[in-house]
Amino acid sequence: MPGADTSPDLRLAEPSAPGRTDARGHGDGAPRSFPRSRTHGRSHGVSPLPLRTVAIDRYLETIFCIAAEDEPVRPSRIAQWLGVKAPTVSIGLRRLRAGGWIQTELDRRVTLTAAGSDAAEAIVRRHRLAECWLTDLLGLDWASAHLEATRLSASLSDTVLARLDISLGEPRTCPHGHTIPGRTAPYGELVALADLRPGAVAAVRRISEIIEHESFELLRTLAAAGVRTGVEVTVEPGGSADEITLAVGGRQHAIALAPGTARMIWVEVVGPSTRSARDGHPWAE
Repeated sequence: MPGADTSPDLRLAEPSAPGRTDARGHGDGAPRSFPRSRTHGRSHGVSPLPLRTVAIDRYLETIFCIAAEDEPVRPSRIAQWLGVKAPTVSIGLRRLRAGGWIQTELDRRVTLTAAGSDAAEAIVRRHRLAECWLTDLLGLDWASAHLEATRLSASLSDTVLARLDISLGEPRTCPHGHTIPGRTAPYGELVALADLRPGAVAAVRRISEIIEHESFELLRTLAAAGVRTGVEVTVEPGGSADEITLAVGGRQHAIALAPGTARMIWVEVVGPSTRSARDGHPWAE
């Protein structure tokens, strides 16, 4: 991302000085340390992992989300996701590795350790439950809910989060169809919308984290056209290598999507088998 480097500063691991606002917005003048993550103590006298900061949480969530898209998690992709420069990410990853949250493979792929994975799942669970609250109870559109959840989720106490979860009926997915960590998905085998042949009918189940993270306007466009989780869509005949046409929710009019966009919308086939629904489409890679 051009312009100033907005990466979270991983040097914020020390408690805030008196009279200053810390990274979580506390500004009452009293010294505060950052909230401690769930302690991952180790046997044989080895010290537990260090305190987590807002910055560490952002890196852990980013690594988790990229990996969930079946992408190799490399420093360049993390930099792109966070909108920062590569040297900044290199410094950040070095500190996460020293803290025991990640490990780096020989090909530079980044993977979460067991402790890092536990922490990332807790962060993502909090974010997705906040999205459910904002859409289901407060009526926000799913693009706005993602932005607001990013701002609000860290401030929710575990007690409030647990009450929210119960009041929402313990949802299994967020509004975009991503499984809430610790729960099982309420759908079967998914395929990319771009892989369906003309005439196939499918129910939208999941919108890629990539769209959710990188293209809020596209999220709003999809929602306005009725393309949301649970809605049935039909691939119309006449598609090409440049455009896929859908009838949405039984509507007479259609929406046209670029194949790249359709590849980031995951659906569950209705009626015929998944294999037959995928055969013969004109926009296969």
